[in-house]
Amino acid sequence: MCILQKVGSSMDLLYRFSTALLQARQRKDATQEQVAWAIGVSHATYNAWECGHRLCPYKHVIALIDYFDDELFTRCMLRILLTLQHNMANHKKKSKAELTSYYLKIIGLLADECAAWLREQEDLSDMR
Repeated sequence: MCILQKVGSSMDLLYRFSTALLQARQRKDATQEQVAWAIGVSHATYNAWECGHRLCPYKHVIALIDYFDDELFTRCMLRILLTLQHNMANHKKKSKAELTSYYLKIIGLLADECAAWLREQEDLSDMR
């Protein structure tokens, strides 16, 4: 592994992200180059993600979830994204009630995105 784990910090998120990425790639039996090409990034960029040097942009998290089609990876990514959202919300000193409302809003947005994605998939299959 390219980085050390520091629990409870941004390094912990990087570690969890890079570990999940490496394990998903190994389960798929793919190379870094194959994954990078499949999601449209350079090998150097992908390597930086897998080595824990940085988190990738949200759009690439979605592409990785789609590429790996791996429940463990998807669950890990959702937890990381929720942790990031929670950390941002806590910086704004929200009350427990405000946080609950905030997370319900996120769940609603996620449900809307899932429904839109399913409609797109249906439209694509209708075109075939």
